[in-house]
Amino acid sequence: MARRAGAIGRTSIFVTALTLAGCGGYTETVVVPEGPPTAAYGWRESAPRPDVSGAAAPTGTVTFAEAINHAVAYSPAVKAAYVEIEAKHGDAYQASRRLNPELAVNIDNLPNSGGVAGEEASESLQLSQTFELGGKRMARLNAANLESSIAVWDYEVARLQAATDAAQLFVDVVASQERIAILRDFVSVSQKTYAAVDARVRSGKSSPIELDRAKVTVATAKAALASEEARLAAFRNQLSALWGSDYATFARAGGRLGTKRSAPTLEEVRASLDANPALARWGDTIGHRYALLEVEHSKAVPNVTIGAGVSRVQSDGSSGMIAGVSLPLPLFDRNEGAIAAAQQRITRAEYDAQAARTQLTGTLIGALGALSAADAQARQLEANVLPAAQSAFNRTRTGYEEGKFDLLNVLDTQRTLFEARRELVNARAEYEKARVQVEALIGRDLNGLGK
Repeated sequence: MARRAGAIGRTSIFVTALTLAGCGGYTETVVVPEGPPTAAYGWRESAPRPDVSGAAAPTGTVTFAEAINHAVAYSPAVKAAYVEIEAKHGDAYQASRRLNPELAVNIDNLPNSGGVAGEEASESLQLSQTFELGGKRMARLNAANLESSIAVWDYEVARLQAATDAAQLFVDVVASQERIAILRDFVSVSQKTYAAVDARVRSGKSSPIELDRAKVTVATAKAALASEEARLAAFRNQLSALWGSDYATFARAGGRLGTKRSAPTLEEVRASLDANPALARWGDTIGHRYALLEVEHSKAVPNVTIGAGVSRVQSDGSSGMIAGVSLPLPLFDRNEGAIAAAQQRITRAEYDAQAARTQLTGTLIGALGALSAADAQARQLEANVLPAAQSAFNRTRTGYEEGKFDLLNVLDTQRTLFEARRELVNARAEYEKARVQVEALIGRDLNGLGK
């Protein structure tokens, strides 16, 4: 049992690995794409591509790691986040492109209704190019690169959420399997008690009323077992739905709820909260807002358009070169409104980052509270309640067979014992689910704290 009990705990590090894998973030170095948009530039190559071919549903015994791998690989939300990264590649490529040149053909003094052209009829052909001033292109490209970085963070958030959902549902499946094992024991013990009572009634040592009580206990145990089996089927289908299956194809979830637990304090894990991608993304988000401010500042600088071409006069057939320069005069619009809006959005992003930290801290506090409560309950059940309940049941059953106790004492201690066993499973499951949440929030394995 000790060897298998650790299966869930050891593999829970995988949830943490999903958070930390390739979460280095973007720098503000501008990357200028040289070719068409592909996945070879603009984001971290360490972000794995999700499987888009369709899920191969697991069969037999599914492990903790397999359940998480399938949920992450085939999650529609993860696939959508990955596609958005690809879309940002296209945006970055487009942001790197220069403005196209313009070709203009002008004909002056067109022929009148009688087909006679004016004396000064002329034709001109001109090619012009607008040059972006103020660093517009580089500012635009820097902002696009940071958008790609934010998209990668969103991808990491989607992967982490998929892994967390799968981990918690896996714990639900394992806990339900263990409760079913306990309830089957309860049915078996109740049936043995019923047989013992039936023998006493037949021998005239007990009243037939006791047989009815024993029968009710057996029926109650069977009803609880049937209910838990239905609950297990729902958990299995929910878990399978995470990787796109309409129903569960695996036979059981491998592993048991372990007894190795630790309940850290907020001070021990608060610093690790920065590893959470939902919080870490705000560094790039604020950087992106500053990049957008630079874009708006660059727009305040007017572009210059330079053109050159040839002109021909029809009357004498003479031709010559023409040239022109066009520069907008920033008299009425200097982009002040857009600049002011971009500055305010920087401030908002900073407040949003603080709000995100506050929210995650509150979630972490709640998860740590649930972790400590489940740990305390499990310890009490393991150390005090369960041994006493087992001892009481053994003694009353022996005493009943010797005629020292009545059936009510036996049924009461029997029910107390199996309720304590189920409560212990529930407490261990609540601990494991809270631990999954804490590890997902802080990006660390709780078993490694303090080492």
